[in-house]
Amino acid sequence: MNETERLLGLLNETFPDLAAMPPADARAAADSRVRPAPNLDDVARVDDVSIEAGAHVIPTRTYHPHTRVVGAPATVFAHGGGFLHGSIASHDGFCRRWARNTGAPVISVEYRVATEAPPPAARDDVLAAVCWAQDHGIADHGLVLAGDSSGATLAASAAVALRDRGDTTVTGQVLLYPFLDPSMSTESHCTRGVGFFVTDRLLAYYWRTYLAGRSANDPDVTPLAVDDLTGLPPAIIVTAGLDPLRDEGELYAQRLHDAGVPVVLRRHPDQFHGFLTILGYGPAASAAELLWSDIRTLSPA
Repeated sequence: MNETERLLGLLNETFPDLAAMPPADARAAADSRVRPAPNLDDVARVDDVSIEAGAHVIPTRTYHPHTRVVGAPATVFAHGGGFLHGSIASHDGFCRRWARNTGAPVISVEYRVATEAPPPAARDDVLAAVCWAQDHGIADHGLVLAGDSSGATLAASAAVALRDRGDTTVTGQVLLYPFLDPSMSTESHCTRGVGFFVTDRLLAYYWRTYLAGRSANDPDVTPLAVDDLTGLPPAIIVTAGLDPLRDEGELYAQRLHDAGVPVVLRRHPDQFHGFLTILGYGPAASAAELLWSDIRTLSPA
């Protein structure tokens, strides 16, 4: 049994059955598994800033690398968690590694999750973080919008909204196994929907909780429902071969390509959903090295 099989088996056995819980309990159960980042010295410092956005406040954390690479764009990062759970803390170690390896600040956004506010509230929180970065000089060398899973969906949706505003600050989007298709109708949902950590049952629960009766075909919910994808920034899309979400991520990559958007698609055939953010997992480390190399191509310098 190899490292991937052992870890996947452990996750299948021990991850709580969130879909059987009310949303608040599911969030608490998932967040209880968060452990402190082991790589605190990856960055020179972090700044915790609360961004005022209308009637609410958005917690953010900005990671500053020890060595700033001239011209490298900063990143606004949205965490995964099915639009329901996840936080700055859950992705702290990954964002530290991101800042260190790209040589640019990373702004992690603790957006409003499902049950707190309906869509597009979470996307709008990401947009507020982009505006804050622009106002505070962090976007002077451009910005990359990024996220994993549901966070990748929010990053992609924010890229569309900024394009529609005529904002040219964003130099790229990095979408790690994006969560895009409420219909869950692709082949990978049929072949990977059970037994590979994230199940179709859980994904359907996430969508029901997030949509809360809203149309699944609303372009504010998923960029797959956006008719015109032209003019969007270059994209790096990462998928995992054992992930039910594999095909929808690759479909979005194809749609971007067909719209004339430069796309780098990386499928990791033997990996599962969420693997990249598991620190200390060997295959994640090697895949991340490829990711950092791809991100460097998004620099305008």
